[in-house]
Amino acid sequence: MTVWMFPGQGAQRAGMARALGDARPLLRRAGEILGTDLAALCLTDPDPDGSPELVQPALFVVGVAAATALLRHDVPPAAVIGHSFGEFAALTAVGALPFETGLRLTALRARAMLRCATTDSAMAAVLGLGEEAVRAVCAEITAGGAEVAISNINSPAQIVLAGERAALDEAGRLCRARGAFRIRPLRVPYAAHTRLMAPAAEELRTALEPVELRSLDAPLISCVTGETTSDPARVKELLVLGMTRTVDFAAAVRAAAAAGHHDFTELGPGSPARLLGLVRAVLPGDAAPGLRLVSSDAEARTPQPFQADRPAPADGPAPAAVVRPSAEGAGHGR
Repeated sequence: MTVWMFPGQGAQRAGMARALGDARPLLRRAGEILGTDLAALCLTDPDPDGSPELVQPALFVVGVAAATALLRHDVPPAAVIGHSFGEFAALTAVGALPFETGLRLTALRARAMLRCATTDSAMAAVLGLGEEAVRAVCAEITAGGAEVAISNINSPAQIVLAGERAALDEAGRLCRARGAFRIRPLRVPYAAHTRLMAPAAEELRTALEPVELRSLDAPLISCVTGETTSDPARVKELLVLGMTRTVDFAAAVRAAAAAGHHDFTELGPGSPARLLGLVRAVLPGDAAPGLRLVSSDAEARTPQPFQADRPAPADGPAPAAVVRPSAEGAGHGR
């Protein structure tokens, strides 16, 4: 009863696709589709913190490549979770989206979010303060007319805020005064998963309308509502809702555990794993789950003990991709 998890922005690292042979043909195909070379970002770039319109499609390719490798050696997942735009890789892994369509939608979504970027919007992680205390801080600030909100609930002690820069600075000050041990600004130029993303949400809604999602081979556990669904129409709604609503990864993990899923596999860049440590924090003690990272062909072939600070995997061979390209939906997402 394994849940596959796909990270969002922030998981990127230099050379993140070098140990995934399936990434190479997928990167070539992505370059043809988008007219943008993602190979440097995935294979050689020493500084992977580029523009979201490059990073997000690149992470999508890495997630799909990891899923392709794992499907060659293991059984399909019982369910999937995607953190933010990681849902597009998750849906591709379970057959709901062709690779081309998922890639185009990911790129379109990133561009739409960048159009909402302003010099007055920002994001920051609050470490060491619980959700209720952070919500109280947001309520206090928004009562005065400023805009700040919880963007991500990653674990009981890792909350991400987003909003207007001045309001975010004030929220950080109040959170520190109430017990947070660190406020870490994030290198993104917009306020993701807040109502400031409403124009981007409408762009995504329009792009999704003509897309026909296939039946899901395994259900999606939503990071927006915590619900588990295999209904393609509902999945579309959740993708749009996720643009302006909080990403509650912790709630999705709890929902998975409540449904009897006790093993979690993160598919993506790894080194460090972005989601497995959060799962460990959400499900502590006796409920500690089985954790596995797949960021290389070797890890797909042979499960290895999860080490949060293990070195990046070495380069691997380049077998042919298993995830099949399709012309379906080729006009969507540009």
